Amino acid sequence: MNKYFIALLAAFACTTASAGVINFDDLPGDPTQALDSGYAGFNWTNMGAIRSDAAPGTGFETGVVSPANAAYNWFGLTAAISTADGKAFTFAGADFTSAYVDQEISFEAYRNGALVHSSGAYTLGTLTPQWIVLNWTGIDTLVIYNSSGTQWVMDDFTVPEPATLALFGSSLMGLFASRRLRRRG
Repeated sequence: MNKYFIALLAAFACTTASAGVINFDDLPGDPTQALDSGYAGFNWTNMGAIRSDAAPGTGFETGVVSPANAAYNWFGLTAAISTADGKAFTFAGADFTSAYVDQEISFEAYRNGALVHSSGAYTLGTLTPQWIVLNWTGIDTLVIYNSSGTQWVMDDFTVPEPATLALFGSSLMGLFASRRLRRRG
Protein backbone atom coordinates (compact mmCIF):
# COMPACT_ATOMS: atom_id res chain seq x y z
CA MET A 1 0.00 0.00 0.00
CA ASN A 2 2.85 2.41 0.77
CA LYS A 3 4.40 1.92 -2.68
CA TYR A 4 1.05 2.64 -4.28
CA PHE A 5 0.68 5.82 -2.21
CA ILE A 6 4.20 7.02 -3.10
CA ALA A 7 3.62 6.39 -6.80
CA LEU A 8 0.33 8.27 -6.59
CA LEU A 9 2.06 11.23 -4.95
CA ALA A 10 4.72 11.25 -7.68
CA ALA A 11 2.01 11.24 -10.35
CA PHE A 12 0.29 14.15 -8.60
CA ALA A 13 3.60 16.05 -8.51
CA CYS A 14 3.83 15.65 -12.28
CA THR A 15 0.46 17.25 -12.80
CA THR A 16 1.49 20.25 -10.73
CA ALA A 17 4.94 20.61 -12.34
CA SER A 18 5.19 23.46 -14.80
CA ALA A 19 6.56 23.40 -18.30
CA GLY A 20 9.68 25.29 -19.28
CA VAL A 21 8.66 28.75 -20.42
CA ILE A 22 11.00 31.00 -22.38
CA ASN A 23 9.73 34.56 -21.93
CA PHE A 24 12.77 36.51 -23.24
CA ASP A 25 12.67 38.85 -20.22
CA ASP A 26 16.34 38.24 -19.38
CA LEU A 27 17.38 39.85 -22.69
CA PRO A 28 17.96 43.59 -23.23
CA GLY A 29 15.06 43.76 -25.71
CA ASP A 30 17.10 45.67 -28.29
CA PRO A 31 15.26 45.12 -31.59
CA THR A 32 18.49 45.66 -33.58
CA GLN A 33 20.13 42.57 -32.04
CA ALA A 34 19.45 39.02 -33.19
CA LEU A 35 18.68 36.35 -30.62
CA ASP A 36 21.94 34.58 -29.88
CA SER A 37 22.45 31.02 -31.06
CA GLY A 38 22.24 28.80 -28.02
CA TYR A 39 19.96 31.15 -26.06
CA ALA A 40 17.81 28.95 -23.77
CA GLY A 41 19.18 25.87 -25.57
CA PHE A 42 17.87 26.85 -29.03
CA ASN A 43 19.13 28.45 -32.23
CA TRP A 44 16.89 31.28 -33.41
CA THR A 45 16.90 32.11 -37.14
CA ASN A 46 15.54 35.52 -38.23
CA MET A 47 14.46 36.39 -34.68
CA GLY A 48 15.10 39.16 -32.20
CA ALA A 49 13.66 40.35 -28.88
CA ILE A 50 11.81 43.60 -28.30
CA ARG A 51 10.67 45.49 -25.20
CA SER A 52 6.95 46.04 -24.69
CA ASP A 53 7.42 49.83 -24.73
CA ALA A 54 9.48 49.94 -27.95
CA ALA A 55 6.51 50.45 -30.30
CA PRO A 56 3.47 51.80 -28.40
CA GLY A 57 0.06 51.18 -29.95
CA THR A 58 1.20 48.17 -31.98
CA GLY A 59 1.13 44.42 -31.55
CA PHE A 60 4.68 44.70 -30.22
CA GLU A 61 3.17 46.32 -27.12
CA THR A 62 0.09 44.10 -26.78
CA GLY A 63 1.97 40.92 -27.66
CA VAL A 64 4.21 40.95 -24.58
CA VAL A 65 2.56 38.57 -22.12
CA SER A 66 5.47 38.33 -19.71
CA PRO A 67 6.52 41.53 -17.94
CA ALA A 68 9.20 42.97 -20.23
CA ASN A 69 10.05 41.40 -23.62
CA ALA A 70 8.87 39.16 -26.40
CA ALA A 71 10.52 37.63 -29.45
CA TYR A 72 9.62 38.61 -33.01
CA ASN A 73 10.52 37.67 -36.57
CA TRP A 74 12.95 40.09 -38.18
CA PHE A 75 11.71 42.04 -41.20
CA GLY A 76 8.68 39.75 -41.51
CA LEU A 77 10.86 36.82 -42.54
CA THR A 78 10.15 33.14 -42.00
CA ALA A 79 11.60 32.18 -38.62
CA ALA A 80 13.07 28.90 -37.41
CA ILE A 81 13.79 27.59 -33.93
CA SER A 82 16.02 24.55 -33.59
CA THR A 83 17.72 22.81 -30.72
CA ALA A 84 21.31 23.89 -30.19
CA ASP A 85 22.38 20.30 -29.38
CA GLY A 86 20.34 18.59 -32.12
CA LYS A 87 18.26 16.62 -29.64
CA ALA A 88 14.49 16.38 -29.99
CA PHE A 89 12.12 18.60 -28.03
CA THR A 90 8.40 19.07 -27.58
CA PHE A 91 6.83 22.36 -28.58
CA ALA A 92 3.77 22.80 -26.38
CA GLY A 93 2.74 26.26 -27.56
CA ALA A 94 3.23 30.02 -27.32
CA ASP A 95 1.38 33.33 -27.39
CA PHE A 96 1.38 35.04 -30.80
CA THR A 97 0.24 38.51 -31.86
CA SER A 98 0.56 40.32 -35.16
CA ALA A 99 2.71 43.45 -34.98
CA TYR A 100 0.92 45.74 -37.46
CA VAL A 101 -1.82 44.12 -39.54
CA ASP A 102 -3.96 41.01 -39.19
CA GLN A 103 -2.16 38.07 -40.71
CA GLU A 104 -2.03 34.31 -40.83
CA ILE A 105 0.81 32.17 -39.54
CA SER A 106 1.42 28.47 -39.96
CA PHE A 107 3.94 25.98 -38.62
CA GLU A 108 6.06 23.08 -39.76
CA ALA A 109 8.17 20.80 -37.58
CA TYR A 110 11.13 18.70 -38.63
CA ARG A 111 13.26 15.91 -37.21
CA ASN A 112 16.63 15.25 -38.87
CA GLY A 113 15.53 17.26 -41.90
CA ALA A 114 12.29 15.29 -42.43
CA LEU A 115 8.92 17.01 -42.10
CA VAL A 116 7.00 15.38 -39.22
CA HIS A 117 4.20 17.92 -38.54
CA SER A 118 2.49 20.80 -40.28
CA SER A 119 -0.39 23.01 -39.25
CA GLY A 120 -3.15 24.92 -40.90
CA ALA A 121 -3.25 28.70 -40.72
CA TYR A 122 -3.90 30.66 -37.53
CA THR A 123 -5.22 34.21 -37.85
CA LEU A 124 -3.48 36.77 -35.65
CA GLY A 125 -4.77 40.21 -34.71
CA THR A 126 -2.83 43.14 -33.25
CA LEU A 127 -4.87 43.71 -30.08
CA THR A 128 -4.77 40.43 -28.16
CA PRO A 129 -2.24 37.60 -27.98
CA GLN A 130 -3.49 34.22 -29.17
CA TRP A 131 -2.27 31.10 -27.38
CA ILE A 132 -1.47 28.51 -30.04
CA VAL A 133 -1.14 24.95 -28.76
CA LEU A 134 0.55 22.35 -30.97
CA ASN A 135 2.03 19.81 -28.51
CA TRP A 136 4.40 18.47 -31.15
CA THR A 137 6.89 15.95 -29.78
CA GLY A 138 10.12 14.54 -31.17
CA ILE A 139 11.10 17.58 -33.26
CA ASP A 140 14.41 19.39 -33.59
CA THR A 141 13.27 22.35 -35.74
CA LEU A 142 10.13 24.49 -35.70
CA VAL A 143 9.51 26.78 -38.69
CA ILE A 144 6.99 29.64 -38.50
CA TYR A 145 5.61 31.13 -41.73
CA ASN A 146 3.53 34.27 -42.12
CA SER A 147 1.22 35.40 -44.89
CA SER A 148 1.72 39.14 -44.86
CA GLY A 149 5.49 39.60 -44.87
CA THR A 150 5.24 41.61 -41.66
CA GLN A 151 6.29 40.91 -38.10
CA TRP A 152 4.57 38.81 -35.49
CA VAL A 153 5.31 38.73 -31.77
CA MET A 154 5.85 35.55 -29.74
CA ASP A 155 5.95 35.24 -25.95
CA ASP A 156 5.97 32.42 -23.42
CA PHE A 157 7.49 29.83 -25.77
CA THR A 158 6.67 26.66 -23.85
CA VAL A 159 8.52 23.34 -23.90
CA PRO A 160 8.12 20.61 -21.26
CA GLU A 161 11.04 20.35 -18.86
CA PRO A 162 12.89 17.03 -19.10
CA ALA A 163 12.65 16.60 -15.31
CA THR A 164 8.87 16.75 -15.52
CA LEU A 165 8.82 14.05 -18.18
CA ALA A 166 11.20 11.85 -16.18
CA LEU A 167 9.12 12.27 -13.02
CA PHE A 168 5.97 11.38 -14.93
CA GLY A 169 7.57 8.27 -16.41
CA SER A 170 8.93 7.07 -13.09
CA SER A 171 5.57 7.60 -11.38
CA LEU A 172 3.83 5.52 -14.07
CA MET A 173 6.38 2.76 -13.64
CA GLY A 174 5.78 2.84 -9.87
CA LEU A 175 2.04 2.60 -10.35
CA PHE A 176 2.36 -0.38 -12.68
CA ALA A 177 4.82 -2.12 -10.35
CA SER A 178 2.61 -1.64 -7.31
CA ARG A 179 -0.44 -3.00 -9.14
CA ARG A 180 1.56 -5.99 -10.24
CA LEU A 181 2.74 -6.69 -6.69
CA ARG A 182 -0.81 -6.36 -5.36
CA ARG A 183 -2.06 -8.96 -7.84
CA ARG A 184 0.66 -11.43 -6.79
CA GLY A 185 0.22 -10.97 -3.06
